[in-house]
Amino acid sequence: MSKGVVRRAIAAIIICVCSEIAGAQLPTATQLRKRVDAVATKMLSRPVAGISVAVARNGQVLLARGYGTANLEHSVAVTPETVFHIASISKNILAAVVLQLVDEGKLRLDDDITKYVPEAPTLGHHVTVRQLLNHTSGIYSFTSLPDAANNERLELTHEQVLGLIKDKPFEFEPGTRWRYDNSAFYIAGMVVERVTKQEYGAYVREHVFKPLGMSSASLCYARMVVPHLASGYEVEGGALVNAAFMSWKLPFAAGAICATATDLLKWEAALDAGRVLTRSSLALMRTPTTLADGTKIDYGLGTRLGSLDGHRMLGHTGSGGGFRNVFESFPDDHLTIVILVNMGDAESPSPVAVAAEIARPRLGSRKRVPCSIYPCPTQNSRRSAESTTRTRALWRFSPTMESCIFEFLAIRPKAYCDDKPRTCTRLTTTQRLAS
Repeated sequence: MSKGVVRRAIAAIIICVCSEIAGAQLPTATQLRKRVDAVATKMLSRPVAGISVAVARNGQVLLARGYGTANLEHSVAVTPETVFHIASISKNILAAVVLQLVDEGKLRLDDDITKYVPEAPTLGHHVTVRQLLNHTSGIYSFTSLPDAANNERLELTHEQVLGLIKDKPFEFEPGTRWRYDNSAFYIAGMVVERVTKQEYGAYVREHVFKPLGMSSASLCYARMVVPHLASGYEVEGGALVNAAFMSWKLPFAAGAICATATDLLKWEAALDAGRVLTRSSLALMRTPTTLADGTKIDYGLGTRLGSLDGHRMLGHTGSGGGFRNVFESFPDDHLTIVILVNMGDAESPSPVAVAAEIARPRLGSRKRVPCSIYPCPTQNSRRSAESTTRTRALWRFSPTMESCIFEFLAIRPKAYCDDKPRTCTRLTTTQRLAS
């Protein structure tokens, strides 16, 4: 072959490669805005009040837009400055606050919680601070009580909240199983108060939100005046109605933070930049929980873990009081998406599914993670797996979990098992878990 032919062949290869790279470029800001506009318009075609969407890459805000209505009575539009109840996304913040105190040497994750909250209803069990943050404490969750909805309307003190569960038997021995537990995170908030000798709301405002420039964020209760706060709605008879009243006292540190979508972008950027935690504590926060029998759970400390089309994903969801939200980060892609919706009906479009629609064009393709990250349960751990993995292929949801007020809807690979232990295949599926 002549040198001229070789040169032409090399040139052709370079042109092809460059064309493929150009074709694989990520969407532009304009394309992102058009896609988000289209997704939001589709959501608003159903009974949905308002939506706030914020997207960042490498800590830089790419988009922050509001759609629909923050308050129907006064025809107030949603803007990027609209504040929402973020509900259980508050758990992600609480877990980091606890780990920050660990970094400062003020508490230890494996301390018994009665060291800080002597009146905690442990019923003689050894429960650690760590187990509060990864839902393995076994403490009965007050949101499972028959009168849970009524309790959420009341302005309960810490003593009264603990009184709701003080005689309730443990769901399981601490560390042996996983079950979403709002009582545990409530007590974790009390631990912060006892260690810092400050009310939780005051502490996070002064030591977290102000230093990070999260000016909209606060622990907000119903009687407080919160500028730009959206109202929560539900659907009744096909029409939007005001959500049932909540004092937000019962969610407390586990679910009563309010913030804008852009302030949640600041939160994620600060975590990733090491402005909140040491590198080791952040890694711990995002490490799957391991049960006593070795079963791994896709939840760290106040952090849900998963993947979307092979891209590692973490964050949290939050719903209640007429709100439904998702806060997702793709750490390997340096992408963060926040969607806040002031319509809490479970039949409304899922913010998690909407976030996936927004994320996919910006992620591109990637090889799926190996099944071994979340190995199939062995036969002797099937009981614990039944309460943790929630795989429809092998186990059914319990009626209690199906009827929970809060829910988590996610699309991510899960390990499905056949009759032979440890024989798995990876499938992408939609799953519902308590949140």
